This record gives sequence, structure tokens and C-alpha cells, in this order.
Amino acid sequence: MFAAGGCAKKATKPASSSSKTVITSRQYTTQQLQARYVKVADVVIKPLNQASYKQSAETIKASVKTGQAKLNQIALQLADNQSNPALTKALQSYVKAAQTTLTTMVGTDQAAYNTASKNFFTQCQTLGQRDFGGQLPQSVIDYSKRTQAAAKASSSDSTSSSSSLQSADSSSASSKNE
Repeated sequence: MFAAGGCAKKATKPASSSSKTVITSRQYTTQQLQARYVKVADVVIKPLNQASYKQSAETIKASVKTGQAKLNQIALQLADNQSNPALTKALQSYVKAAQTTLTTMVGTDQAAYNTASKNFFTQCQTLGQRDFGGQLPQSVIDYSKRTQAAAKASSSDSTSSSSSLQSADSSSASSKNE
């Protein structure tokens, strides 16, 4: 940069002083981690419910966008957690599965969505059974029951013996197409 007549001023504050980095460390209890587990499920189930109730694509996309922001916030909180490292790592993987499910939900690749949602529901079930005393989020239970009832009503020869989450997964995949 050229200054005419030597009148150029030097910067009065260094560029590095304008940004501050704060490192936080958290110690979440198992109950606090479970609350995040439930919140992640609720975030994913909301647009799935909207799709199954045939709400507009704009409404579903808005829910997905809001959900992604909530999932990003939870991911940051988990990244700061210093307690229960095995559960924290499992929850971080679960959040990534939820993010992928939401992303593929509004996409056009049905196979990618089917894979992502199956992964999400499998991780949800595994975490609930292994880490939270067999408890699944109420939103997942309600969604599974509703989609199973809808599947039975539309199919008279339902002889499936799969788990409720697997049934919910296939029903959610079929409701995406509708």
C-alpha cells in the first residue's frame, strides 16, 4: 500500500486482538447426556412426522434447517465434554447420523436417505438399550407406533418380525416418497 506524502497511520491495535478464543470444558452427567440424546431424536423425528402428515416441502425444509442448527449446537457441547468419554463419543456419532439423516431427507437420493435413517435409528436403539437403561426417546416410541399402525393398515399381509425401530425406519423411508 502506498501512502501519499507520508501521512499513512499505523494500525492502532494488532489484528490478533480483535478475536478471542475461549476454551470451555464441561463435565456432563449421564442425565445431562441423556437429555441431549433425547433432544437429537426429537430434532430428527419432527420433520419425519411432518413428512408422514404430508406437510409442505417448505415446512419440512424449515424444520430440517432449524434441526441442523440445534444438532450443531449439541455437537459443540459434546466436543467440550470431559466426562464419560465412551458415551460422549457414541453420542457424537449419533449426532452425525442425525445430521446425515436430516441432510438426506431433503435431498433427492432415496437410497442415501434409507441408509442414513437406518443408521440413525440403529444408533438410537443401541444407545437407549446400552447406556440409558433401555429407555428410548418418547418421540421415537410414538413415531414407531404410529408408522407401524399405518403400515399395518395399508398392508394386510404384514408378516414382518423386525423390531419397532426397523419398522419405523422403513415406514419413514416410504413416507418420504409420499
